Amino acid sequence: MMLSRAILIAAIVALILPLLYMFGTALTPETSIFEHALIPIPPNPTLENFSIAAKTMNYPNMLLVSIIYAGGVTLGQLLIAVLAAYAFGCRRFRGDSWLFAALLATIPIPFVVTYVPNYLLMAKTHLLNTYAGLILPQVASAYGIFLLRQHFRAFPSSILEAAGIDGASSWRILWRIVVPANLPVIFALGVYIFVNTWNQFIWPMIAMSDPSMHTLTVGVQDLVAGEGGNHWGALMAGATLATLPTLIVFLFARKQILNTLMEGAVKG
Repeated sequence: MMLSRAILIAAIVALILPLLYMFGTALTPETSIFEHALIPIPPNPTLENFSIAAKTMNYPNMLLVSIIYAGGVTLGQLLIAVLAAYAFGCRRFRGDSWLFAALLATIPIPFVVTYVPNYLLMAKTHLLNTYAGLILPQVASAYGIFLLRQHFRAFPSSILEAAGIDGASSWRILWRIVVPANLPVIFALGVYIFVNTWNQFIWPMIAMSDPSMHTLTVGVQDLVAGEGGNHWGALMAGATLATLPTLIVFLFARKQILNTLMEGAVKG
């Protein structure tokens, strides 16, 4: 037990300490960064680095692009996941088990292997440097369908049958009964998708060559390549500004996310 606690504490420190140093460096005057290298929080904090990073990155515009990008992917994935999970979990049709098995087979495939074909497809359809080109390649998620299907399948079938006998259509059963009863897991999945999409870097970078369409994660790279490359305080301030929104979202919904992921792992 003591060994497990020690390992857990060490893991927590390893995860939190870099964030503390990032935030502390962002608050440290440029001339004092290497004087207090071993102190996470500086003795004389300043917000000057945040001002420099926000102006250099055009923070308001990048924040808006990031919100639209992450929000669009989240809404698209949730809609498709809800519809597909309802079909797989609450309905029976010919070949459903084979189709679901094929869907599960795509989960181990990383999104990175689709960058080139997605880029070529978006280029041929003239969707590069548009929100549609940024969002559409990620609007379907096998993991989201699998997670919701496990929860939908655990919903009492007698209630669905009674609703069908009363004359309710499949569409009405889904949106009036199944979805309201599973709002917590849908909300948790939405937060997970939003945070995961927000942190995407490679796809937004290659799909958006126009600087006005860069997300915050790409903006940090722009800061490194630009004037902030040798300005460690501004660089850490930019990383903090890019991280803070998702950190707030995750902290707000962390219990719901963890509970949902644990439940989805044991439901069959």
